[in-house]
Amino acid sequence: MTSRLAGALVAMAALLATGLSTGGQIYYLLFYTLLLLTLLSLISVLWLLYSVRIEMRGVKPRVERGEAMMTIFTVRHTSPLPVAALRIRLNVPSAFSAAQEISVSTPAFKTRTFRYMVRCPHRGSYEVGVSRLRARDAFGLFSISRKSGMKLLRVDVYPKSYDVPFMELKAGDTGPELRSRATEDASSPSDVRKWQEGDVLKKVHWKLTMRRRELMVRTFEESSRPDTLIVPDLSEIQALPDQALTIEDCVCEACLSQARAQLNEGYPVRMPLLSSRPGEPSGQFPQDVPMFAEALMRAQFDSPYPYEQVLLQMLRRTMRTGGCVLITPRLTTRVADMALKLSRTGVRVRLLWVTDSRNDQSLEMVERLKMENVEAKLVDPWSAVA
Repeated sequence: MTSRLAGALVAMAALLATGLSTGGQIYYLLFYTLLLLTLLSLISVLWLLYSVRIEMRGVKPRVERGEAMMTIFTVRHTSPLPVAALRIRLNVPSAFSAAQEISVSTPAFKTRTFRYMVRCPHRGSYEVGVSRLRARDAFGLFSISRKSGMKLLRVDVYPKSYDVPFMELKAGDTGPELRSRATEDASSPSDVRKWQEGDVLKKVHWKLTMRRRELMVRTFEESSRPDTLIVPDLSEIQALPDQALTIEDCVCEACLSQARAQLNEGYPVRMPLLSSRPGEPSGQFPQDVPMFAEALMRAQFDSPYPYEQVLLQMLRRTMRTGGCVLITPRLTTRVADMALKLSRTGVRVRLLWVTDSRNDQSLEMVERLKMENVEAKLVDPWSAVA
């Protein structure tokens, strides 16, 4: 009930009471005038609500974050009674509210077309369309809404990617001062040769060595190119809703950009997404980039595991890993130590810290990582690239 309707009902009750007590016909006339006006307002609102027909076009099933969709509305109704503008509530991708209202006005029996820009500020899967209709009479007595009856359309907002330098990976580290990496396929011996400085004893062909009386070692076919492990921090982000969504977008887009750069250079990519619903997309070719975008679009930042624990699990997977990209909005000393441990196993490590912080302690930690051969970089989530 609107305040104007409440006032009209009070006025009608007062006029009716006065007319009954005094018998004055003028009071009855004013009472019936207000009653007729109220009924006419109610009929006009109901007629508009249940005769209006709306069509919506221009909704794309898939867009990139930051894009805007031009939607087109066609509105038509058959109510000849005077009403205020019809308000249409839209379900849209938004950080603040999942619904927005627009006001349209069209004469009876005529079709009008309206255009409205729907912006997609954050990644995710959303239902877009007209959810409710609200009508108000010309006097402001009634404001009634109903469901539109239209089917909402699913719109997937994918993270966008940008150009980043790829991480060149070697087949392995050689030399007596470094740990030998698994760069050859031990199940596929190809030939034998004489012993060279730096060879390991497990490759010695002992029978042939005894026969020729000199050290001979087996050679093997070179294994496939080493994998790149991209590990995002999917822990819950403690920030205001819009800030948290912006940081999440930046983390996902950094992951996608790194994956695209590695796949374009022919390096296989694995991306463990350890959230409440874990998954691990993997690919070897540039055509696999949309699969990573799909997984990151649906990724939830609700991991039950601390990021340090996730990195500890990655230490056990370094045998076929040539490079590891760590992406986190929280760079703690424990995360930095885990990055150093990964680097000391022979894995090339790149750490992306999603933050706009520039305090001395944080910058010192970044410089320390760089001195230990970890490619540490700060990524500002509020920049135009992110």
